[in-house]
Amino acid sequence: MKITVIGMGRLGVPYLTALAELGHNVLGLDINPETLAALQAGRCPFDEPGITHYIAKHIAAGQLRFTDSYDEAAAHGDVFFLAVPTPQREGAMTMDLSAVEEAIVSLARRLMRPAVLIGKSSLPVGEGARLAVLAAAAAPEGVPLRVGWSPDFLREALSLETSLNPARLVLGSSDADRIAVESTARRVWAGWLDAGVVLLSTDFVTADLTKAASNAFLSTRISFANLVDDVCQAAGADSRTVATAMALDPRIGPFGLTAGLGWGGSCLSKDIRAFADRAQSLGQSAAADFFSAVEQTNTARRELAVAHAESVLPGGLRGAVVALWGTSYKPSVGDISDSPALDIAVRMHRAGAEVRVHDPSVNDLVRRHYPELMVVDAPAEALVGAGVLIVATDWPRYTALDPASLADSTTRTVIDARRCLDPDRWRAVGWDHQQLGAFRHHTPQEA
Repeated sequence: MKITVIGMGRLGVPYLTALAELGHNVLGLDINPETLAALQAGRCPFDEPGITHYIAKHIAAGQLRFTDSYDEAAAHGDVFFLAVPTPQREGAMTMDLSAVEEAIVSLARRLMRPAVLIGKSSLPVGEGARLAVLAAAAAPEGVPLRVGWSPDFLREALSLETSLNPARLVLGSSDADRIAVESTARRVWAGWLDAGVVLLSTDFVTADLTKAASNAFLSTRISFANLVDDVCQAAGADSRTVATAMALDPRIGPFGLTAGLGWGGSCLSKDIRAFADRAQSLGQSAAADFFSAVEQTNTARRELAVAHAESVLPGGLRGAVVALWGTSYKPSVGDISDSPALDIAVRMHRAGAEVRVHDPSVNDLVRRHYPELMVVDAPAEALVGAGVLIVATDWPRYTALDPASLADSTTRTVIDARRCLDPDRWRAVGWDHQQLGAFRHHTPQEA
């Protein structure tokens, strides 16, 4: 099938790649010149494992090409997927849908034959039906545009894997358009459906809620683990052993049970805020309060990291030098969206510290967007003059590093905010290894 994917960001590129792997002829549309140039050269425009190989492969096979022209996109095929960003609206709890609305209208007005548009972008609960009406109204008279919404369940650093091998497919549509939308989607997704992937076809609101509820649950697990860690530290228990015991229960499993700095990225915070806002607007204050508390717990971990650094510096943060390893919001991604590491770095800078940061992937991004931070090119450089080291993102480069190689460091205190270092290994060469938050309950060497 000929398919167009609109929006070549962290959602659109992996999804487009997966559609090409299913055997479709795919056109990707993006209006950003740098993004388009990278893709046309056969490169992924951001750091995500494995994708560049597939882009180059399918360009060479003639299955994949890219454009910035809506006219070309509208003429390419009869099935369109929409994957443009829906960031949090500035100063509000909900999402900014202006890019989605603009893309829908730009495409719809150019259509010359019946088409199906399936959205992938995250939406606040209840918005899918409204956007379907917008799309139908923007299409030329006599050219039906039927709309569905299929929320993504992407995992950055695993976006290729989760796009190629979806755990489930959810499709929302109106009663009037369900047969047409679902039959088209089944042809697009035939390879996955034949492999046993389950398709849940439902209404717009239910589809919207599957994404909101899924991300809220994942967020809740992470905040739950951090609250349990607080109790464990206060009681003198080992939260890692507690988490391991919990994870061995098949009803629970291991995801999100490691205590640390909490979540970041472009989705979880935005989605749980929008979910809380929608719950409140529906009169469900208990749900809204719960989701808000989950996010507040996440924010509290960042505040805790700053307080911990303050506590180990003899004169506090003002005038101190702090070394921080890892600024991407999670390892193996070149993404600094809502990065907990950068949040605490900025907080410490505002408190008067010089913050020296290193990351294996996003140093250039940090230099561009955070000029107040001192970005260095090697982990050891961050330690020059530092009074404390914070490991804020659990990159393998840091976990594999031999602490004996840091003999010239001016500090011997490391706050392991991701529980990723081997405490015995670091302590054996003279480092005071501290778990995040341990300063509240123990002397440093007991931390």
